[in-house]
Amino acid sequence: MRVACYLAAWLLSLACWPLAVLAATPCERLVATADTQAPPYLWQDPAHPRQLLGANADLLKHLSRELGVQIKLLDSGSWAAAQQEVRSGRSDLLLGAFLSLPEPQQYDFILPPVWPGGQVSADADPLASLVPGAQSDSTPPMLENPAQYLALGRDSACNTPLLRGQLAKKMAELRASGLLEALLKSNLARWQAQQLQVLLAPGTPTQ
Repeated sequence: MRVACYLAAWLLSLACWPLAVLAATPCERLVATADTQAPPYLWQDPAHPRQLLGANADLLKHLSRELGVQIKLLDSGSWAAAQQEVRSGRSDLLLGAFLSLPEPQQYDFILPPVWPGGQVSADADPLASLVPGAQSDSTPPMLENPAQYLALGRDSACNTPLLRGQLAKKMAELRASGLLEALLKSNLARWQAQQLQVLLAPGTPTQ
C-alpha cells in the first residue's frame, strides 16, 4: 500500500512537468559521497583503504545498474566535508542524510528513506555476539536512531524532477522487495568478520 502511494504521487507529478524537462537528456554520471566511518553503512576496507565497503556502496551499484547511470562514490574525508561537497554542487548525492542536517534547504530528500529510523541500544556493540562473555545481563537504555535518506544537492546540475522521480520510484521498489534489509544484514556480517579478524590477529593487545 505504501509503495503504491509513492508511485501514484510520482506519476501524478509527471503531469505537472514541462515537456522540456521530461525530454531533457539525463545525466550520465553522478558523484555520491557520505560518512565513510559509519559501518555497516559505509567504511574503508582495512586491507585496501582506498576501497569503500558497506550497504550504501552496494546500494549505489544497484542504482547505477537500474538507472543506467555511472555513479562514482567519493571519499570526502569526513562527514562534514561530505555535506559541504554536496551543498557546493561538486557532488550530486549525499548518502545517509538526516532531516536534521544543517542547512536542510540545500538538499532535496528522496522518499522513502533508505534506512528507516528506530530504537537502538545505547551501548549496542556489533561485536558482542562474536566475543564470548562480552554481553551484559543489564538492560541498556534505548536511543532513537534517525532515518537516513538519499539527498540530492540543490546546486547539483543533475538535480531534475525526472531524476528525483526515478530515485523515489526505485527506492520504493527496493524497500518493498526487501533488498535494502538484505544489504544491511550482509554488510553487518562482513564488517563483524573483518573486526573479528583484527581482534584475533597475532600481536593484537587484549585486556
